[in-house]
Amino acid sequence: MTIAETQSESTDETTREQVQRAIAHADLNALRLAIYQATGDADLLDVRLTRVAQRGGSVTKIDVDERDAQKVKDAALAFLLDRPAGFTPRVPTDDEARAMMENFWDHRIESDDEFVFRRDILAFDEFTRPAEWHVDEPRIPEGFRVAIIGSGFNGLILAIHLQRLGIPYTIFERRGELGGTWSINTYPDVRVDTLSFGYQLSFVKDYDWTEYFATGAQVRDYMEHVAKELGVYEHIQFHSDVKSVAYDEKSGTWTLDIELDGGREQTHASVVAAATGLFNAPAKLTIPGAETFRGDILHTTAWPEGYSLEGKRVAVIGNGSTGVQTMPRIAREAQHVYTFVRTPQWISPRENYGMPLEEETRWLLKNVPYYRNWIVYSTVAMGLSTQAIQEIDRDWVAQGGLFNERSDQFRKNLTDYIYGQLEGHPELAEQLIPDFPPMARRMIVDSGWYRALTRDNVDLVRDPIERISEKGIVTADGTEIEVDLIVSAVGFAVDKYLWPMEVHGRGGRSIEDKWNAYDGPRAYLGMLVPEFPNFLVLYGPNSQPRSGSSIQAWFEQWTRYIARLIVATIEAGKSSFEVTEEALTRYNDEIDEASKDLVWSDPTSRERNYYMRGERNLVSSPWRVEDYYRRLDTPDLTHFDLR
Repeated sequence: MTIAETQSESTDETTREQVQRAIAHADLNALRLAIYQATGDADLLDVRLTRVAQRGGSVTKIDVDERDAQKVKDAALAFLLDRPAGFTPRVPTDDEARAMMENFWDHRIESDDEFVFRRDILAFDEFTRPAEWHVDEPRIPEGFRVAIIGSGFNGLILAIHLQRLGIPYTIFERRGELGGTWSINTYPDVRVDTLSFGYQLSFVKDYDWTEYFATGAQVRDYMEHVAKELGVYEHIQFHSDVKSVAYDEKSGTWTLDIELDGGREQTHASVVAAATGLFNAPAKLTIPGAETFRGDILHTTAWPEGYSLEGKRVAVIGNGSTGVQTMPRIAREAQHVYTFVRTPQWISPRENYGMPLEEETRWLLKNVPYYRNWIVYSTVAMGLSTQAIQEIDRDWVAQGGLFNERSDQFRKNLTDYIYGQLEGHPELAEQLIPDFPPMARRMIVDSGWYRALTRDNVDLVRDPIERISEKGIVTADGTEIEVDLIVSAVGFAVDKYLWPMEVHGRGGRSIEDKWNAYDGPRAYLGMLVPEFPNFLVLYGPNSQPRSGSSIQAWFEQWTRYIARLIVATIEAGKSSFEVTEEALTRYNDEIDEASKDLVWSDPTSRERNYYMRGERNLVSSPWRVEDYYRRLDTPDLTHFDLR
């Protein structure tokens, strides 16, 4: 009998055993706070805690000390076997939430900004990050409509905000299905590299994930579930490729030129939100001779359905997140794999990666009040401490250290991990130690990549690639490696934020021209550009949050900001908003100054680092997450020209 089959049975010994088995799989600290919140049992606040290093020592998980573990298990069992009739979960007050969070970590929350950020991770409210009207009967201008370009997470969440506000909108999606990144990327073993719990939206919590790290297919299914459940699916216009948008100063509207299946159309909108994302423009394989290759060349964003690797000799070019994720799976199916590594990356372990969620864990998530909230909090908040690893300690460096004490220890841990994974193959390990600090580039999750390198059918190639021939790849020493398939895992052109769409603002000026007048793409809060009224870029320049938080929280925060800006404009009796040049300049000056002391500006990692363009950080926000979150809370209308 499974635990699911016992849920409706009366409390008997079999049920007791099943629940006990589920409790044995629990995160005891998350379970402790969940049961305390449900029962008010103050004894659960008085337990001993222990710290457990995870992810190569970059983070510390707080768990219940084994000396008090049974006390927590007994309290949970008693509640789950004899839940009070009519029990109804409630949202705690801010004081209650703060006290529980501090007890969870045995750590004082120092600022209100940090508290708000952490409280919203818990997401006890039905809708955690809302945008709301401040008047009973808002007057939406006649014909007012928002055009959303792209049906990835940002596009869907913005649509949900607008739906709640009653603001008309349409999502234009160039593909035949929603999903954005999760529709485009279907390469072998594509999946999230953060825990599924932390990848869900705060307002659609009760999804039954089947793996700790969801596959791409399940993420896309989740997105479709969200879109249909919340009524935005019917507002998506598929097979609609927006080629250009242009602002008409006379009417104060945008004209969208859209390529459809078998035709073209124009439509108009009051506001345009480009939810095309950071990873929408695949980087091209620029190696000479690619056009002469007689085999297949596949970018990981264009993997054909049902493509067979059986019997093939495969070259995998790239060891970023995608290359590392897919190579072990390719190695299990192909005849032989050659992994080409130009620049070694820091690759860290991740507990339960690729593993199914146990039935017992899924039962806990469904049946224990507040447990899902606290397991998400445990997962996400655990990573917040990694921000300290990103910040240079100049006194430490002056004393002979490399970056800061925690960073240097993390580097040692990861180096030991590499040697451990490649035990018996020190010659491989020595070739794969990066010369830059951890987190200077995006940390990569080990999907079994190091172990795959020890397979008989896998070769590591460190020699630079000179060209591609008819038969394969020629390295700088003249060696020709014959292959049948070249996998291009070379990432994305992240500075092409709106590619290939053309955007023309006031006076017909293109946004590319505007950005070229700076030193590349610049935006206020990563979203707004002067001379482009009522136009927003989602996941735009310098908007990627620093390590240690769920990207879903940022999707929700960015889109809430946009919805609140639209609300503020309408309530002010205006129809357009345009950020001032002064506000953009001041904001970006702050970004540049704050970026100087962060790890991605380290000279050893600037080259070939997609975060950087020369000495400038192009992609990431330099603020600590609670500071960045506050900046995105409420629009400061003094930074805008409202008309």
